This record gives sequence, C-alpha cells and structure tokens, in this order.
Amino acid sequence: MLDIRAPDHLGDGVMALPAIRALAALGQARVYAPRWGAELYEGLDVRPMSARPDGDTGVVLKPSFGAAWRWRHLPRRVGLATAGRGLLLTDAVPVRAEHRRDGYARVAAVLGARAEGPPRYTARGEAPPLPETYIGLNPYSPSPTVRWPHFRALADRLRGPVVFFAGPGEGAAVRAIAGPHPVVEGLSLPDFAAALEQCRVFVSNDSGAAHFAAACGTRVVVMHGSTTAARTGASFTAGGEAIEGPDLWCRPCYAKRCFVGLGCLRSIETSRVVAAIEHAA
Repeated sequence: MLDIRAPDHLGDGVMALPAIRALAALGQARVYAPRWGAELYEGLDVRPMSARPDGDTGVVLKPSFGAAWRWRHLPRRVGLATAGRGLLLTDAVPVRAEHRRDGYARVAAVLGARAEGPPRYTARGEAPPLPETYIGLNPYSPSPTVRWPHFRALADRLRGPVVFFAGPGEGAAVRAIAGPHPVVEGLSLPDFAAALEQCRVFVSNDSGAAHFAAACGTRVVVMHGSTTAARTGASFTAGGEAIEGPDLWCRPCYAKRCFVGLGCLRSIETSRVVAAIEHAA
C-alpha cells in the first residue's frame, strides 16, 4: 500500500496533481489531504490529512519537517530533503532550484511513476448564474505578501462584466475590495470549475485559485510580486500571462510578512494588467 501526503495549500496541491495521479496509477494508493482533497483528487482514495497511515511506503509531498516526523514510522519514506528532514526519509530527494511541479515529479520518479504534462482538472459541478464571457478577479490570499493591491482600480477600468471570487470565509474581505462589483463566495471546486467555463480571463494573485483555474483550461493572468513564475507559476494550459514585479534582491520570497514595504507588488501597474488581459482574451 502506498500512502501519499499531499501538500497543505491548494496551489501546491494542484501543482502536485500530475505526480499524485502518476503515483496512484502504480496500484493501491491513498492520498492524505486537506478538506479540498476529495474534490481536487476526484476518483482517488482520499483520507483526512490527520489520519495515521499504515502502508509500506509513504510519499511525503508536503515539504515540512513536521510531516516527515509524523510519518517516520512507515518502512519507506520518500520526499524532498527540505526543512532539514533528510534523516527522516529513507529516500531523500535532493532539492533543486526548479519549479515546484518538477520537484514533485522527481519524487514520484523515485518509485517509477512518471508525472507527465501540466496539471489538469476535469470534474464539473453546477455554476451559479453568471454573465457570459465575464472577467474573473481573485483579489484575496491568506498571505498578505502575495496580494496585489489594485484590484478595485482594475475592475473599475475594465470594459464588460466583472465578477470577483472569494474562497470559503473570504467574502467580507473580498466585498470590501470589490465595492459595487458582484462577488461569488465559497464555491466547491467542481462548481468553481463550472463557473470558469464562462470566464473570458481569470486575473489573480499567485494563489491556489490561479493554479486551479489554469488546470481547468481557463486563460489566466497572474501577478507575481514576492514569488516568481519560474518557481511557483501556474501552468497556462489555455494561454495567459505571468506579470512579474521588479527583480528585487529578496525575490522569490515565501514569508507571510514583508519588512521592506511590498514594493514588488505595489509597483505592478494597473495598465500592465489591463494590457495582459486584452492580450490573453
């Protein structure tokens, strides 16, 4: 039995999709994931991430020391040698300066699983009433260091219908940004995928929603301030553009707080995003 510890965040979970599906194709496999896991990894045996695995081999895609420590009882443990956890893994895969998707693929390859192509999501639910060919905006992220601050100005400048999206529990924060523009809140992943079928372009921070939209085959425009497309960018299966902030010495950065003023995000001008939307559409 193969036990797979999925990443904790939706964006990483999407980037790990090809590796997880390749590993599951080897035979009996269980995926331990957050609450969205059953929707993202549809068709697989998905368990709560807090459940105790008891298989022969554990694949620890979550890159933390704690995850490797909690799975140390398994006979074989495979994962990237991040966070000083190499000694907790029987197969410690060296870390490289690469896209995270490629790191997950190298972990899967240790067990003979070949992760091919970009992440793709095909399940569809039921979309709420939405205007045709709208532009979708995703202005919020739990991490303030990836939130582009000009979404309201962007929405006011765009021609045609605009719809803001909010994840579970994010409605109040997104409505404060959206002002008079409509907000859709708390969709399940299948329903979100159905809603994206009517979306002309989806504009987002570097977040789970951006990765998911790209995996659904939506054109996506993503702002990268503290992060970089080379490490964590969405896979544009249907086209799109990554807009990079200035090449500051501190990029890429994955900290939850910024101590130098978030110039990487604030300097991305609204006009650049408008031009990218027009080009993507």
